Amino acid sequence: MPEGPEIYRAAREVHAAVAGQAIELNLLHPALAPRGKSLKRAIITRVYARSKAMLTEFSNGDVLYSHNQLYGEWRVHPLGQSLLGRQKRLVVTTPQHRVVLYSATDFAWLRAGQELAHPYIAKLGPEVLADGTTPALLAKRLASFPRRNLATALMDQSVLAGLGNYLRADVLFVAQLSPRLQVGDLTSAQLKALAKVIHQLTWRSVHHDGVLLPQPDYKKLRAQGNDYEAARFYVFDREGLPCRACSTPISRLDLGGRSIFFCPECQK
Repeated sequence: MPEGPEIYRAAREVHAAVAGQAIELNLLHPALAPRGKSLKRAIITRVYARSKAMLTEFSNGDVLYSHNQLYGEWRVHPLGQSLLGRQKRLVVTTPQHRVVLYSATDFAWLRAGQELAHPYIAKLGPEVLADGTTPALLAKRLASFPRRNLATALMDQSVLAGLGNYLRADVLFVAQLSPRLQVGDLTSAQLKALAKVIHQLTWRSVHHDGVLLPQPDYKKLRAQGNDYEAARFYVFDREGLPCRACSTPISRLDLGGRSIFFCPECQK
Protein backbone atom coordinates (compact mmCIF):
# COMPACT_ATOMS: atom_id res chain seq x y z
CA MET A 1 0.00 0.00 0.00
CA PRO A 2 1.37 3.46 -0.84
CA GLU A 3 2.37 5.48 2.20
CA GLY A 4 2.01 9.17 2.90
CA PRO A 5 4.98 10.31 0.78
CA GLU A 6 3.75 8.43 -2.30
CA ILE A 7 0.27 9.97 -2.06
CA TYR A 8 1.76 13.40 -1.35
CA ARG A 9 3.88 13.18 -4.49
CA ALA A 10 0.98 11.85 -6.56
CA ALA A 11 -1.31 14.67 -5.41
CA ARG A 12 1.33 17.25 -6.26
CA GLU A 13 1.80 15.75 -9.73
CA VAL A 14 -1.93 15.50 -10.43
CA HIS A 15 -2.53 19.06 -9.20
CA ALA A 16 0.16 20.39 -11.53
CA ALA A 17 -1.39 18.53 -14.47
CA VAL A 18 -5.07 19.49 -14.04
CA ALA A 19 -5.69 22.41 -11.66
CA GLY A 20 -7.22 25.54 -13.16
CA GLN A 21 -7.52 24.11 -16.68
CA ALA A 22 -10.41 23.26 -18.98
CA ILE A 23 -11.03 19.54 -18.56
CA GLU A 24 -13.01 16.68 -20.01
CA LEU A 25 -14.08 14.41 -17.17
CA ASN A 26 -15.09 10.78 -17.71
CA LEU A 27 -16.47 9.07 -14.61
CA LEU A 28 -16.30 5.36 -15.37
CA HIS A 29 -17.24 3.74 -12.05
CA PRO A 30 -20.94 3.44 -11.10
CA ALA A 31 -20.30 5.10 -7.73
CA LEU A 32 -18.78 8.14 -9.44
CA ALA A 33 -20.89 8.48 -12.57
CA PRO A 34 -23.99 10.19 -11.05
CA ARG A 35 -21.98 13.41 -10.53
CA GLY A 36 -21.03 13.66 -14.19
CA LYS A 37 -23.78 16.12 -15.14
CA SER A 38 -23.14 18.54 -12.27
CA LEU A 39 -19.39 18.53 -13.04
CA LYS A 40 -19.79 19.09 -16.78
CA ARG A 41 -18.54 22.70 -16.70
CA ALA A 42 -16.50 22.50 -13.50
CA ILE A 43 -12.74 22.81 -13.26
CA ILE A 44 -10.44 21.24 -10.70
CA THR A 45 -9.22 23.87 -8.26
CA ARG A 46 -7.02 21.84 -5.93
CA VAL A 47 -5.64 18.33 -5.44
CA TYR A 48 -4.03 17.47 -2.12
CA ALA A 49 -3.24 14.56 0.20
CA ARG A 50 -4.59 13.70 3.62
CA SER A 51 -2.44 10.90 4.99
CA LYS A 52 -2.92 8.05 2.49
CA ALA A 53 -5.99 9.56 0.84
CA MET A 54 -6.27 12.15 -1.95
CA LEU A 55 -8.84 14.93 -2.20
CA THR A 56 -9.77 16.54 -5.53
CA GLU A 57 -11.70 19.81 -5.25
CA PHE A 58 -13.96 21.05 -8.06
CA SER A 59 -15.14 24.59 -8.70
CA ASN A 60 -18.79 23.63 -8.05
CA GLY A 61 -18.00 22.66 -4.45
CA ASP A 62 -17.77 18.91 -4.95
CA VAL A 63 -14.75 17.11 -3.50
CA LEU A 64 -13.71 13.63 -4.58
CA TYR A 65 -12.19 11.51 -1.81
CA SER A 66 -10.11 8.57 -3.04
CA HIS A 67 -7.94 6.04 -1.22
CA ASN A 68 -5.63 3.81 -3.25
CA GLN A 69 -5.70 0.91 -0.78
CA LEU A 70 -3.57 -1.92 -2.20
CA TYR A 71 -4.08 -1.62 -5.93
CA GLY A 72 -5.30 1.89 -6.74
CA GLU A 73 -3.05 4.37 -8.50
CA TRP A 74 -3.26 7.88 -9.92
CA ARG A 75 -1.19 8.23 -13.08
CA VAL A 76 -0.45 11.30 -15.23
CA HIS A 77 -0.03 10.42 -18.91
CA PRO A 78 1.16 12.86 -21.57
CA LEU A 79 -1.55 13.31 -24.18
CA GLY A 80 -1.15 10.60 -26.82
CA GLN A 81 0.51 8.07 -24.50
CA SER A 82 -1.27 4.72 -24.24
CA LEU A 83 -3.15 4.10 -21.02
CA LEU A 84 -2.44 1.10 -18.82
CA GLY A 85 -4.42 -2.10 -19.29
CA ARG A 86 -6.03 -1.79 -15.89
CA GLN A 87 -9.51 -0.87 -14.65
CA LYS A 88 -10.09 2.86 -15.09
CA ARG A 89 -12.22 4.62 -12.50
CA LEU A 90 -12.03 8.11 -13.98
CA VAL A 91 -10.13 9.97 -16.68
CA VAL A 92 -9.39 13.71 -16.63
CA THR A 93 -8.27 15.02 -20.02
CA THR A 94 -6.56 18.40 -20.42
CA PRO A 95 -4.85 19.91 -23.50
CA GLN A 96 -1.57 18.30 -22.38
CA HIS A 97 -2.43 15.28 -20.22
CA ARG A 98 -4.73 12.43 -19.39
CA VAL A 99 -4.88 11.79 -15.66
CA VAL A 100 -6.30 8.41 -14.71
CA LEU A 101 -7.35 6.83 -11.44
CA TYR A 102 -6.74 3.10 -11.85
CA SER A 103 -8.20 0.18 -9.87
CA ALA A 104 -9.22 2.08 -6.71
CA THR A 105 -12.36 0.93 -4.90
CA ASP A 106 -12.53 3.37 -1.98
CA PHE A 107 -13.90 6.74 -3.01
CA ALA A 108 -16.70 9.10 -2.04
CA TRP A 109 -18.22 12.44 -3.01
CA LEU A 110 -17.95 15.13 -0.33
CA ARG A 111 -18.79 18.81 -0.21
CA ALA A 112 -16.18 21.52 0.30
CA GLY A 113 -15.88 22.39 3.98
CA GLN A 114 -17.27 19.04 5.09
CA GLU A 115 -14.20 16.88 4.47
CA LEU A 116 -13.68 16.25 8.19
CA ALA A 117 -16.98 14.39 8.28
CA HIS A 118 -15.52 11.54 6.24
CA PRO A 119 -14.76 8.63 8.65
CA TYR A 120 -11.17 8.17 7.48
CA ILE A 121 -10.26 11.86 7.64
CA ALA A 122 -12.08 12.40 10.91
CA LYS A 123 -9.86 9.95 12.78
CA LEU A 124 -6.50 11.21 11.49
CA GLY A 125 -3.84 12.43 13.88
CA PRO A 126 -1.40 15.22 13.01
CA GLU A 127 -0.08 14.98 9.44
CA VAL A 128 3.67 14.50 9.33
CA LEU A 129 3.79 16.20 5.91
CA ALA A 130 1.45 19.08 6.73
CA ASP A 131 2.67 22.66 6.67
CA GLY A 132 3.53 23.67 10.21
CA THR A 133 4.10 20.14 11.53
CA THR A 134 7.35 20.17 13.52
CA PRO A 135 9.33 17.49 15.35
CA ALA A 136 8.25 19.15 18.61
CA LEU A 137 4.58 18.68 17.70
CA LEU A 138 5.21 15.04 16.74
CA ALA A 139 7.02 14.36 20.02
CA LYS A 140 4.17 15.91 22.02
CA ARG A 141 1.63 13.82 20.16
CA LEU A 142 3.52 10.57 20.70
CA ALA A 143 3.98 11.36 24.39
CA SER A 144 0.20 11.30 24.81
CA PHE A 145 0.21 7.53 24.05
CA PRO A 146 2.68 6.22 26.67
CA ARG A 147 1.27 2.67 26.75
CA ARG A 148 1.34 2.17 23.01
CA ASN A 149 3.95 -0.08 21.45
CA LEU A 150 6.25 1.93 19.20
CA ALA A 151 5.83 -0.30 16.19
CA THR A 152 2.02 -0.23 16.27
CA ALA A 153 1.76 3.44 17.26
CA LEU A 154 3.74 4.53 14.20
CA MET A 155 1.35 2.61 11.93
CA ASP A 156 -1.78 4.05 13.54
CA GLN A 157 -3.07 6.95 11.44
CA SER A 158 -4.98 8.30 14.45
CA VAL A 159 -1.66 8.77 16.26
CA LEU A 160 0.36 10.25 13.39
CA ALA A 161 -0.92 10.44 9.84
CA GLY A 162 1.14 9.45 6.83
CA LEU A 163 3.51 6.76 8.10
CA GLY A 164 3.39 3.17 6.91
CA ASN A 165 5.29 -0.08 7.10
CA TYR A 166 8.55 0.88 5.38
CA LEU A 167 8.78 4.24 7.16
CA ARG A 168 8.22 2.88 10.66
CA ALA A 169 10.89 0.19 10.23
CA ASP A 170 13.55 2.57 8.99
CA VAL A 171 12.57 5.32 11.43
CA LEU A 172 13.05 3.00 14.41
CA PHE A 173 16.36 1.78 12.99
CA VAL A 174 17.77 5.29 12.52
CA ALA A 175 16.50 6.26 16.00
CA GLN A 176 18.15 3.04 17.36
CA LEU A 177 14.98 1.95 19.16
CA SER A 178 13.66 -1.57 19.55
CA PRO A 179 10.21 -2.09 18.01
CA ARG A 180 9.24 -3.90 21.22
CA LEU A 181 9.46 -0.72 23.33
CA GLN A 182 6.47 1.28 24.46
CA VAL A 183 6.33 5.04 23.96
CA GLY A 184 6.45 5.49 27.72
CA ASP A 185 9.77 3.62 27.91
CA LEU A 186 11.56 6.43 26.08
CA THR A 187 13.45 9.22 27.77
CA SER A 188 12.61 12.77 26.78
CA ALA A 189 15.78 12.90 24.67
CA GLN A 190 14.90 9.64 22.89
CA LEU A 191 11.38 10.84 22.17
CA LYS A 192 12.64 14.12 20.70
CA ALA A 193 15.20 12.25 18.60
CA LEU A 194 12.53 9.83 17.35
CA ALA A 195 10.25 12.71 16.34
CA LYS A 196 13.11 14.38 14.48
CA VAL A 197 13.84 11.16 12.56
CA ILE A 198 10.14 10.71 11.68
CA HIS A 199 10.03 14.22 10.22
CA GLN A 200 13.36 13.89 8.42
CA LEU A 201 12.83 10.47 6.80
CA THR A 202 9.24 11.15 5.75
CA TRP A 203 10.29 14.31 3.92
CA ARG A 204 13.37 12.54 2.52
CA SER A 205 11.04 9.96 1.01
CA VAL A 206 9.05 12.77 -0.63
CA HIS A 207 12.11 14.53 -2.03
CA HIS A 208 13.92 11.39 -3.22
CA ASP A 209 11.10 9.22 -4.61
CA GLY A 210 10.89 6.79 -1.71
CA VAL A 211 14.63 6.48 -1.02
CA LEU A 212 15.34 6.66 2.72
CA LEU A 213 19.10 6.20 2.66
CA PRO A 214 21.18 9.39 2.35
CA GLN A 215 21.79 10.10 -1.32
CA PRO A 216 25.57 9.42 -1.25
CA ASP A 217 24.95 5.96 0.26
CA TYR A 218 22.12 5.22 -2.17
CA LYS A 219 24.17 6.26 -5.21
CA LYS A 220 27.10 4.16 -4.03
CA LEU A 221 24.88 1.08 -3.70
CA ARG A 222 23.40 1.68 -7.15
CA ALA A 223 26.90 2.01 -8.61
CA GLN A 224 27.70 -1.39 -7.07
CA GLY A 225 24.89 -2.98 -9.08
CA ASN A 226 22.00 -2.86 -6.59
CA ASP A 227 18.59 -2.00 -8.00
CA TYR A 228 16.26 0.67 -6.61
CA GLU A 229 14.47 -1.64 -4.15
CA ALA A 230 17.69 -3.15 -2.82
CA ALA A 231 19.30 0.25 -2.24
CA ARG A 232 16.53 2.48 -0.87
CA PHE A 233 16.00 1.19 2.71
CA TYR A 234 18.02 0.75 5.90
CA VAL A 235 16.20 -2.37 7.17
CA PHE A 236 12.76 -2.68 5.57
CA ASP A 237 12.28 -5.95 3.65
CA ARG A 238 15.93 -6.92 4.25
CA GLU A 239 15.48 -9.96 6.50
CA GLY A 240 18.68 -12.01 6.66
CA LEU A 241 20.77 -9.38 4.90
CA PRO A 242 23.59 -7.62 6.76
CA CYS A 243 22.79 -4.47 8.69
CA ARG A 244 24.21 -1.45 6.90
CA ALA A 245 25.74 -0.26 10.19
CA CYS A 246 27.05 -3.38 11.95
CA SER A 247 26.61 -6.32 9.51
CA THR A 248 24.34 -8.25 11.90
CA PRO A 249 21.62 -10.06 9.89
CA ILE A 250 18.37 -8.10 9.82
CA SER A 251 15.50 -9.78 11.69
CA ARG A 252 11.75 -9.71 11.20
CA LEU A 253 9.15 -9.54 13.94
CA ASP A 254 5.37 -9.81 13.66
CA LEU A 255 3.63 -7.11 15.69
CA GLY A 256 0.03 -6.05 15.36
CA GLY A 257 -0.51 -8.36 12.41
CA ARG A 258 2.27 -6.78 10.32
CA SER A 259 5.94 -7.62 9.92
CA ILE A 260 8.56 -5.14 11.04
CA PHE A 261 12.24 -5.42 10.16
CA PHE A 262 15.00 -4.41 12.57
CA CYS A 263 18.63 -4.94 13.54
CA PRO A 264 18.86 -6.97 16.78
CA GLU A 265 22.24 -5.39 17.56
CA CYS A 266 21.65 -1.71 16.72
CA GLN A 267 18.14 -1.76 18.18
CA LYS A 268 18.66 -3.69 21.40
